Amino acid sequence: MTLTAVLVLVLASLLAIADWVAVARERLPLDRLLRPAVTLALIVVVWSFDEVDGALRALFSVALALSLVRDVLASRWFVGAVAGSLLAHGVYVAGFQRMGWSWLWAAAGIVVVLFAAGAYAVRLVTGARETAPAYTGMVLVYVGVVSVMVVAAAATGRPSAVAGAFLFYVSDTLAGWNRFRVPTPHAPVLIVSAYHLAQILLVVSLSTAAAPGL
Repeated sequence: MTLTAVLVLVLASLLAIADWVAVARERLPLDRLLRPAVTLALIVVVWSFDEVDGALRALFSVALALSLVRDVLASRWFVGAVAGSLLAHGVYVAGFQRMGWSWLWAAAGIVVVLFAAGAYAVRLVTGARETAPAYTGMVLVYVGVVSVMVVAAAATGRPSAVAGAFLFYVSDTLAGWNRFRVPTPHAPVLIVSAYHLAQILLVVSLSTAAAPGL
């Protein structure tokens, strides 16, 4: 990892923390500035890494750019933000597949996803059908895509990718739960903090190796 990558990664982390504070204090205009700033900084980090496969670098950059669309639209157009996030997850899946594939780690990811589906995803879809029927199909597709992303990340065997994907699942599930089921105390802060940590860990996974033995 280059010095530039480290410095920009630190900057992204500081911006993320500032955004968490802004969300906690309900400073929404500041949040609208800081959230995209974090993602932009992470795009710079991706291009600051050395010895990263060119196609992999491009895929993660596209995924982050689509996440940037999500960040910008989050408070303005729900469906557009969801679409951007869906596409980002799809591109991440392609990136993870390029990193490599371990069936043992993929199986572990499938177990986690099945547990999460039984505990939360099914009730989330049910909640959407009851409170916002028009969004039921979209929620169902989203749950499926983010679940595939978690499995693909797990299959890489890279701990940072696995942790990042899991935090993405937590962030998106909590966001859906808060919207379609029951509002959760401190949900906005938990959602944004899990989201930023997920993106940071996924970016860091570009410069890390798979777990030993894989």
